[in-house]
Parts: sequence; C-alpha cells; structure tokens
Amino acid sequence: MPSTSTDTSTTTLTDPIAFAVRLADTLGEFEELLRALFFIIGVLLVIQALRLSVRRVELGPQAVPTGRILTGFIIGTGMIAFPQTISALLGTVFGTNRLDNPSSIFAYGGELLGPFNGSRQTIEAIVRLIQFIGFIAVARGLLFLNAASIPNGPRSLGPGITFMVAGVLAVNFPSFFGALTRLITSQE
Repeated sequence: MPSTSTDTSTTTLTDPIAFAVRLADTLGEFEELLRALFFIIGVLLVIQALRLSVRRVELGPQAVPTGRILTGFIIGTGMIAFPQTISALLGTVFGTNRLDNPSSIFAYGGELLGPFNGSRQTIEAIVRLIQFIGFIAVARGLLFLNAASIPNGPRSLGPGITFMVAGVLAVNFPSFFGALTRLITSQE
C-alpha cells in the first residue's frame, strides 16, 4: 500500500495547477536570489564602466565612447537599486509606484473572473508567477539596453525597451488586467 506522501508528491508532479501553486509558494527564496544576482550584476557593470573610463583617459576619447561608459554606469546602478528601478518604472507606466497584491486581481476582474472564484488560490499563484517573470524581463531589458551601447554590437535597443515595458506590465499584472478588463467590457 503506497504512502500518502508519495501520492501527494506524484499528484503534485502530474497536476499542473498544484505544481503552479507549490512553485508560487517557493518564489520568496527565488526573489531573494534574484535580488542578490541583480546586485552582483550591477556591481560588475559599474566596475566595467569605471574600467572603461580609465581606458578612455589613458588612450584618448577615440578608444571608448562616452555613451558606453554612461550607459554601463546607469544600467549598473539601476541593477544595484533594482527595487527602486521597478518603483520608478511603475510610476512611469501606471502613474503610481504601488505594486498590487496578487489577490487584487479579483477586485479588478469583477464579473470576468466570477466563474473562477472557486480557484482563487490557483489564480493568485499564477499572478505571482507572472509578476516574478516580469522582474526577470525588466532585468533582461536593462541588459539589452546595456548591450545596445556597444559599438558594432548587437542592435538590441528595441528588444530592451520591449522587455522593460512588458516586464513592468507583468510586474503589476493585476492593474494591467484591470485596465484591459475595463477596455474590453467598456466599464468606467
């Protein structure tokens, strides 16, 4: 006779909804890991910008463009102060730097999410996963913008801006969902 713990773990692995809920419950540790990783990347970008500025002083202005140095320094400080960067981007896109709670999607969704009210925990877990992916997208957008400043490098300005905007929309997904709901259902 199989034990109940084996049945629970097997059910979790085969049931995508239970897997999403369990994954969302462990996101706190991953967020701390991401913050540490973004801090380290930011420090490395600032150090790289300082090294490039020293090379520019030693070899002359033709060696390293000023824009490359400034972009590395600005993107690096944005990665070091990532929560403040998110707050500034939220203020730019949504007009407020308040990050919505995943459960507030039901306040914005209204009757559109009414049939799903019984699976409230699942929807909140999915919203937390979307927000987590949004944080990663914003960081990736910042790194694309940094790569766009490299002379003869990849042309990644467009993807960088796209990742940042999409990431901010995902970070504050309940507000974005509410705006889409009002737009689609013509509510005021």
